[in-house]
Amino acid sequence: MTTPFADFQKQVIDEFRANHGRVGGMFEGARLVLLTTTGARTGRPHTTPVAFLADPDRLLVIASAGGADRHPAWFHNLAAEPRVTVETGPFTLEADAVVLQGDERDAVWARAVASDPGWAEYQRKTSRIIPVVALHPVRTTGVHLPADDLPAHLDERGLRPFWDTLREKKGRPTCARVTGPDTYDTLFAALSGVFASPPPLPSDAGTTAPFTLPVPGHWVDASHRPAREAGVVLYVHGGGFEMRMPDFERPLAYHLSKTADRPAFGLDYSLAPEHTFPVAHDELVSAYRALLAEGVPAERTVLFGESAGATLILEALPTLRDEGVPLPGGVVAVSAPTDFTVTSPSIDAPAGRDAVTREVMEHIVGQYLGGLPNDRAPQSPLHGDLTGLPRMLLVAGGNEALLDDSRRYAEAAAEAGVEVTLDVYDGMPHVFHLGVLAEPRPPVAATFLDRLAAWL
Repeated sequence: MTTPFADFQKQVIDEFRANHGRVGGMFEGARLVLLTTTGARTGRPHTTPVAFLADPDRLLVIASAGGADRHPAWFHNLAAEPRVTVETGPFTLEADAVVLQGDERDAVWARAVASDPGWAEYQRKTSRIIPVVALHPVRTTGVHLPADDLPAHLDERGLRPFWDTLREKKGRPTCARVTGPDTYDTLFAALSGVFASPPPLPSDAGTTAPFTLPVPGHWVDASHRPAREAGVVLYVHGGGFEMRMPDFERPLAYHLSKTADRPAFGLDYSLAPEHTFPVAHDELVSAYRALLAEGVPAERTVLFGESAGATLILEALPTLRDEGVPLPGGVVAVSAPTDFTVTSPSIDAPAGRDAVTREVMEHIVGQYLGGLPNDRAPQSPLHGDLTGLPRMLLVAGGNEALLDDSRRYAEAAAEAGVEVTLDVYDGMPHVFHLGVLAEPRPPVAATFLDRLAAWL
C-alpha cells in the first residue's frame, strides 16, 4: 500500500525521467537530481528527488527533509552504503557520497543559504544540524540526450562545469604501485610451504549450499550471511584453463568470502583441451544468471578471477551486457591474460622472475581456443567493446610477463568510460596473491586482502 506522499514522489520521478530532468508544478525551475541509494535495512534500491548545488568536480545535496526532526531515509542509506546512482536528466552517473564536516560543511551551507534562503528556514525548524553531502563521480553510466542537445540543457541547470570535468576524467585508469618488504624469494619460500602441505579449510567455514546452481562448483562461507541479502563472490580459479586444485581453491574462496563479507561460490568450469572456448565461458555466464535468478542482488555480486579465471570473467562481461543482464557490482581480475595474440611487450621482457613465459602462453592459448581466432572477443577480452562494463580492480605483479596485458586492458577500459583501478605489486610474480594461504602470511598477501577489502 502506498502513501499519498509516495505517489506524489513517484509522479515527480516519472516526470523527471520522461523530460530529461525538467519537472513542473511546485518544482518547476528547481535544480533537482534523482538520488538512488541502497536501503540500509532492506538492501533494495530507493530513488528520491533531491535539490543540488553543482561544483566543477562534485554535486552537493542537503539532507533537509523539509526541516523535520529526523534525517531523511536516503541519508541513512548512503551513510551505510556510500556508492549511489545520480540521475541528472541529461546523464546518469555512479558516485561516492561523503558527508561533509566542520568548516567545509559550513562553507557549503552558507553558499546554499545564499542561493536559496529556504534552507535557512528549514534549519530554524529543527534542532538537528542539517547534513551536507558531496557526491563524487565515479563513472558516467549513461547519456540521455543527443550531443547537440547537451550544452543548453547543461547550462540551464548549472551542470556544464561538472560535465566538462567528467569528460576530462574519461580515459585514465587509477593506477597504484604497491611496495612492501616482500621479494620474489620471500614469497616463493612462503608458497613452497603451502604447496608442500595444502592448508585445511578453517573450522568456521560454512559449506552448505544456500541454493543449487545449474553448474558445478562449491560454496564456502566465512560471513554466515544470507547470499540473497549479502551478495556472493563468484570465484573463478586459474590453472591455464586445464587444471583445478580444490585443496587450494577452497581455502582461497574462504579468504575471499571473509574479506568481502559475503558467501563465495567457486565455479568448477569444464577444462581444456577436452572443452575449448566457449564451454567455460558459457558455464560462467550461466552461473551468474542463476545467482540473479535466485534473488542475489547484482550490485552485491563480485566476480573474482585469477589468471585463466580472470580471463573468463573479462570474457563474460560483454556477453552479459549485450544480453541485457544486470551487471555485477564489482569485478576483480588478478594476473589476467587479456590478449591472446601474445603481443604485450612484457611477455618477452618481464621486469623480474616469473613462471609465465611466451611458450607457456602459446600452449595455453592453443589448448583453450582449439584453433579459433586469437584476436577476437569475447575469447580475447582486449579486442572487444568495453563500454558499459562495471567497476573493476585489476591486480598484477610487477615481475609478471602478463603485466602489460593488465595495463593495456585497464587503459582500454578506462578509455571506454569504465571505472578501473590497476594495482601493480612491485617485485611480485604471476598469481602472487596465493600467499594469502601461507602461515605466517607474508606482508604482501596481507596488503592484498586489505586493499581488496577497501576497494570493495
